[in-house]
Amino acid sequence: MRLLRYIFVPWSIFLIYFIFSAIFGQNGTHARRHLELEQQLLVENLEALEMISDEYQRTKESLIHDQDALSVYARQLGFGRHDEEFIRIMGLGIAINADMPTEQVLYATSPAFFPDKTIKIIAIVFGMLVFIFLLTMDFLSFKVSN
Repeated sequence: MRLLRYIFVPWSIFLIYFIFSAIFGQNGTHARRHLELEQQLLVENLEALEMISDEYQRTKESLIHDQDALSVYARQLGFGRHDEEFIRIMGLGIAINADMPTEQVLYATSPAFFPDKTIKIIAIVFGMLVFIFLLTMDFLSFKVSN
């Protein structure tokens, strides 16, 4: 009957391996949550880039078809008409589309997870601890009975 208890050792190894793989493994819930957050960030970044692209497209269309918009944009860059004279103050820089937001490049990061080898080592160590516990209990019960 005592030997039947030792069947619990491999089952405990499988149980710990399964739990750690399901939570902290490569396809576990922790890694999946990280990937879902990355996907949400990428979708938000894509939406922001689409809005910027639309704004650039509208600016391009207005510069192609509207002479007044082209004149205003040229004045922002520091150009004037052929019949104008103006004084340029040096060192202040040129205002190039100051109203356009600039986005940063978004790099996707790989999810943090425990490698399968580490999970196997944890499961085996736990199984060995259970085995040592059972051996100690048998040894103590043998010692008390004698």
